[in-house]
Amino acid sequence: MEQNELVSITQGTLAIMNPTTPEKVLAAGKAAGLREGSRVVEVGCGNGTILGLWGREYGISGLGIEAREDACRRAEEAFRAGGLRDQLRVRCMDAREYVPDGPFDCAASIGASHIQGGFSATLDALLDLVHDEGTIVVGDRYWRSDRVPPEFAREWPDIPTEYEILGTVRDAGLDVAAVVRSGADDWDRYESGIWQSVISWLAEHPDHPDRDFMIDYFHRIQDEYFGYGREHMGWAFYVLVPGFY
Repeated sequence: MEQNELVSITQGTLAIMNPTTPEKVLAAGKAAGLREGSRVVEVGCGNGTILGLWGREYGISGLGIEAREDACRRAEEAFRAGGLRDQLRVRCMDAREYVPDGPFDCAASIGASHIQGGFSATLDALLDLVHDEGTIVVGDRYWRSDRVPPEFAREWPDIPTEYEILGTVRDAGLDVAAVVRSGADDWDRYESGIWQSVISWLAEHPDHPDRDFMIDYFHRIQDEYFGYGREHMGWAFYVLVPGFY
């Protein structure tokens, strides 16, 4: 099954496609200094929920970039339903090909560092989208320690520890202004949402040629979560500002 189709099936119906809450999304936006008139770009915006929350609470304007057409449609519908069409819009394209008309006040990548190929490459790409005093918000996974069982760590070779994240941030000329961390309940809610989406898909597609693949996928992600993920993997927003050097 193609990766974008898998993401749409497993996470497309989730309001926030990451293990976090609206309250924590708003906390990250507040720490980033978002306010009326702030121009924000979100790389890999999914269904637009995060931009929509920032638009309603802080009055931002800006752009979401998303490659999946079904997610682009949901984001546009969400902006329209929320009365945000004049503030927020969506570009349906590969974010790696996006060239801005001008710099933004804030650039965000929430659970989307895979687009650029990892945390460090994501920082480099986001820095190209903001002016010299701009802020960056990255939501990403991290290892809780450097003692992750090798058989699990091998499945996620691009995930850093938080100390490695800190070093990467400083190497990019930035400092961490705030961290907004997800908890166990956030993870349980997110993972359970994925499982329920897969179960619904299986019930609706008894004869689909990818049914066996989806069953294997369902069991594998549960094995990972219960076996290692809940103990060893974390997720957080990192709010980054120009470094004090």
